[in-house]
Amino acid sequence: MVMELIGKKRITLVVMLLMAVRGACGQGLFVTDFGAKGDGVTLCTRSLQAAIDSAHAAYERSGQGQTVIFPPGRFVSGSLYLKSGVTLQLSEGATLLGSLNPFDYVKDPYCRWTALLFAVRQHDIAVRGRGTIDGRGWEVANQLVEYVHAGLVSDPLKYDRPNEGNRPENIHFRECENVTVSGITLRNPASWNQQYDQCRNLLIEDQTVDSKNYWNNDGVDIVDCSDVVIRNCNMDAADDVFCFKSHSVDGVCQNVVVENCVGRSSANGIKFGTMTRGRFRHFRFSNIVIRDTYRSAITIASVDGATVEDVVVDGLRALHTGNPIFLRLGERRTGKGEPCLKDITLRNIFVEVPSEKPDAGYSYEGPVEDLPRNISPSSIVGTPNRRIQNVLLENVELVYPGHADSTYAYRSTAPEVLAAIPEWERRYPEFSMWKELPAWGFYLRHADNITLRNVTLRVGEEDYRPAIVADDVENLVLDNAVVVGSISPEVVANNCRRLKWDKKAIQVRQQRSKTKVESDPAQTSSDIILAHDNASPCTDGKTLYKASLFGCKSNGIILNTNSIQKAVDYIAAHGGGTLVFEVGRYLTGSIRLRDGVNIQLNEGALLVGSANRYDYDDPSAPALLIAPKEGSMGLCGLGRLVLGEGVSPWDTAEGIDCCLAQ
Repeated sequence: MVMELIGKKRITLVVMLLMAVRGACGQGLFVTDFGAKGDGVTLCTRSLQAAIDSAHAAYERSGQGQTVIFPPGRFVSGSLYLKSGVTLQLSEGATLLGSLNPFDYVKDPYCRWTALLFAVRQHDIAVRGRGTIDGRGWEVANQLVEYVHAGLVSDPLKYDRPNEGNRPENIHFRECENVTVSGITLRNPASWNQQYDQCRNLLIEDQTVDSKNYWNNDGVDIVDCSDVVIRNCNMDAADDVFCFKSHSVDGVCQNVVVENCVGRSSANGIKFGTMTRGRFRHFRFSNIVIRDTYRSAITIASVDGATVEDVVVDGLRALHTGNPIFLRLGERRTGKGEPCLKDITLRNIFVEVPSEKPDAGYSYEGPVEDLPRNISPSSIVGTPNRRIQNVLLENVELVYPGHADSTYAYRSTAPEVLAAIPEWERRYPEFSMWKELPAWGFYLRHADNITLRNVTLRVGEEDYRPAIVADDVENLVLDNAVVVGSISPEVVANNCRRLKWDKKAIQVRQQRSKTKVESDPAQTSSDIILAHDNASPCTDGKTLYKASLFGCKSNGIILNTNSIQKAVDYIAAHGGGTLVFEVGRYLTGSIRLRDGVNIQLNEGALLVGSANRYDYDDPSAPALLIAPKEGSMGLCGLGRLVLGEGVSPWDTAEGIDCCLAQ
């Protein structure tokens, strides 16, 4: 009797939980009603496809959109086909899990790609919710390699990995209209992550992407699509993050808006190409953050005959990035059209380039052998027959590490040396393709109507190369271009026509403190800096100390708590002053401020809190900076304070007050 009552109570509880889940998920067809099991083991392909087909049939009868609901659980599947009028609703806690068996996936004969979720020539479709699509790509790809070696699958295994089209993407939508993919998390594809080919009216929003499980793991690929909005997304990719392509000579990729997004990549941040056969026009990017990119923050390339025009990037901040800007016009494939790259505007941009490899630690990081011998400049490079036209850079600041070694690799600016730099029109376009270039800031070649307005180039250490080299450029305008930290010639122009700039506009700033500094055996005059354009009450009339003087490392990896605290204590004991953090990521736990000690965070400097609560003085209420109840101190600058992930309800702080404790 007791056991019977317990059994009835268990049944009642299960029913109540199921009703609660259905109530939270709303109306629609539940995949569990079609036999799908969310146990993470059972292959549910047929059940899931049956739910989609049933919803599509209801849409065809009624004309009303239908929803297929995934309740919490892990639903294993091979290839699925989403159909017109159907929304897949992935509830929070629900995961569409890619099968580990490569034979459970379809290589669509029309698309010629493999995917977990297809949609081909459909309309009014959506994938929504707070659930996850997880392709488990590393396991699938390696199983596919075993099948190739066993002779069960035909693949050339170029670079020791299966062809991109034979490895399943998470999403592949082809020639679809009115598409929304919103709120979901996409993880671990075996190939590209999500590809939208020749689609119209496409909305991608509020996505979280973790796409660094295997080779060629992009964030998102937009191919010959029109009327696209990508917004409020956070994408971490092993390959290009926001990637735009054209696979067809007749294709057009146009009317694209990307806004309020964050990207991390061991390749490029924003990338046009590499496949560029048709046309690209009317692109707008705003409020973009790029970090830890091995290649360029912005790459716009046309090498297969495409016309690229009317591209505006307005508001981009890139930190710890291998290269800021790479514009390239090439002729990799001839006879496919007239390649053209024109009408490009890049404004309100800040990029910081480190001396070390920025993507170190990625499972599939960029190859070491492709690195330049010395840090490469930003480049705007056409060919003798195909010139880049009409480029405006406005309100741009680029920060380079400098200290290029002329004894290791040297390229002078003599006319015959500049002329000998290879054109390499047909080579794969990357910023490092020439290895050593003759400038540290900008290299311009075969281009017309290039304007640098309010552009600041900073170099951390002396570089033997000039800041800007222009070779075969017509109508180069330098309007308030500022070079900071270099004593080399600022601009070298060779074979150029119609150059416009006031020589006084090219400024070399070597600012030094006007404050008298008392000698100290532990500190030399070279250790005292002024904070460039970040002058503030923290620096006015104060003795300034570099954080690096006390052994602080800006790589975002080494914990600096002891070094920073030593610096604060030292400055307090020597009459007060300002501890200045230059560009970089300084990882730390709690720091106790002292009377008379100021903290200055230059633009591009991040004081990053540890993710370990026990690196803070009070693990229950972690704080980066702890101020005494009495005393005079300041915290200034254009940098940022960031608490470690998970140590506080707010893990990123734009300001400073919320990071202070007493």
